[in-house]
Amino acid sequence: MASKACVLAAIVLAIAGCGGSDQPAQTREPPAKPERRETVFDPMTSTIGRAQGVQTTVDDQAAEQRRRIAEAER
Repeated sequence: MASKACVLAAIVLAIAGCGGSDQPAQTREPPAKPERRETVFDPMTSTIGRAQGVQTTVDDQAAEQRRRIAEAER
């Protein structure tokens, strides 16, 4: 009987320990972002960024060309 009471007390304490915080979520400040440090991968990531920019330019030009073709077919 005593072991059942201990198990029940442990369960109650575990559930009570999982309660919410005293401070509402809206008033909490977001954690500050750490300062960005230069890494050995920066040259590679900048190359990827340039390639994405070129791809955007090519996509825009292709869309313009398709628009002109569709307009000429009318």
